[in-house]
Amino acid sequence: MAIIEQFSKQEIPYGILQKFGLTQEMIDDLPENVMNRFLSSRATPVLPIVIENAEGQQVKSLARVSLVRLDDGTVDVCFAPQWVDEDLSAFTQEQQDKLKLGGVTTAQVEGKGYCFVQFDDTINQVMTVPVEIIKQNISILKRSFGLTDDDEDVLSYGGVVETKVNNIVISAGIDLNDNTGIRIANGGIIAWQEDTKTDRLPKYNFGLYGCWLADDDNILSYVAEDDFGPELIAEQERAQSANAAQAQLNHLKM
Repeated sequence: MAIIEQFSKQEIPYGILQKFGLTQEMIDDLPENVMNRFLSSRATPVLPIVIENAEGQQVKSLARVSLVRLDDGTVDVCFAPQWVDEDLSAFTQEQQDKLKLGGVTTAQVEGKGYCFVQFDDTINQVMTVPVEIIKQNISILKRSFGLTDDDEDVLSYGGVVETKVNNIVISAGIDLNDNTGIRIANGGIIAWQEDTKTDRLPKYNFGLYGCWLADDDNILSYVAEDDFGPELIAEQERAQSANAAQAQLNHLKM
């Protein structure tokens, strides 16, 4: 499979992110699992974006953010913005139903040919990748992990397969959110299905400079510490007390 690009915190292009309303304090305050995801080429949960249009007005939006290394070795930022309206009219009703449930289907896409298609309902975007690209990655996966022809067929139709590698059960399936188009998880098929839920965040995520708030759709918004209201102050004190109690418990176990 393709090597996942890894970045260091020192490589984060804070200047570019600042232009889109994401300050260094906001980025450094990202929850640990989100930061790890960000530094390994994966997209963040949906973050608030602020840009200035040609008239000098500030426009607020939402987008997933990821890092990319350019051919010259420099690091840049990619945005997957939220669209206001979903447009699935190009697909059959059966395909639309499958996409809205988070499934993967195949379809003819104008200008791209026959593609694997997946719908991201958080940002209302249809993701498409030509079938040939994914099938090439499936063939590499098959050779690397000793998958059967039947496994290959299951993957090609958007299913999930499981196998053993060095006596460890792993599972794989098409997920266009992954930079290879194929997501691999430790454990069986159920573990693969549950894997994306591991990035779900608690409502309050306190950092050094403020707090990221996660709503029911895992969309994040940021509140600087100077702007904390009574609710956030109370939650911060509760979190600090819990952390202190846990630290004391850990010390007693040593």
